Amino acid sequence: QVRLTVSNAGRADTGNRNAKGDEVKLFDLAADDAALAVLRKFEVPLVVDSEERGYREIGSGAQYRLVLDPVDGSDNWARGLPLSALSCAVLPIEAPLQPDWVEAALVGSFEQGAPLIAIKGSGAWRDTERLQTSGVHHITGAMISVELSHHSPSAGLARLMATARGVRCYGCASHAISLVAEGASDAHVDERGRLTAESYLAAVRLLIEAGGCVVGLDGKPVAAPESLTDRVRLIAASNRELCDEIVKVLTNDQY
Repeated sequence: QVRLTVSNAGRADTGNRNAKGDEVKLFDLAADDAALAVLRKFEVPLVVDSEERGYREIGSGAQYRLVLDPVDGSDNWARGLPLSALSCAVLPIEAPLQPDWVEAALVGSFEQGAPLIAIKGSGAWRDTERLQTSGVHHITGAMISVELSHHSPSAGLARLMATARGVRCYGCASHAISLVAEGASDAHVDERGRLTAESYLAAVRLLIEAGGCVVGLDGKPVAAPESLTDRVRLIAASNRELCDEIVKVLTNDQY
């Protein structure tokens, strides 16, 4: 339903901005409304925290919070580029916005029929196919993606891009990280300090369940933001060994 609604919505700017200061387009609001309508049909108490409209309550006495990005990759969709997705992550209502607390996740590409889903401790799936990360452990053999919008690469990131087997840039974090979970890509790096939780929480749960690893640029666990306006930097990779090697390349000019 969300995919159909977004397909039929205009690509024009509404003239409004969300809490992060990003432009809100008609299809962002249409997708947000469609997702909320679907959630209300389940008649389960829930707090929805959305990129576009913030907190809303469904019913009373909610025990869970659903972090929603109705159209991750809005700029892609506005230009007709096939790199956008619906992203939903479910956490206990008082839990921090940290990947380890995500209990269920869904990332649904608008260009594909079946979404990717994950349940904490039970794996990640597309239909009946269980997701598994690639077996690539070293950057010289890795196909990676990086996010470069509004950013000039640091010397470390330039070194990483030159060392990797191949580099892609998607402009959609949930899509990029999900590709690592599926084994199509080997790592995703975002060093900009612009990434917010609604765009990565669900995809990171997919990746963890598929055998992958997510850390900050220092190799430590990703910090938990206070809200959907707080920004993070992260490395998402197919395994811990590759994560550690990426940290070394980013930070060691002798690599």
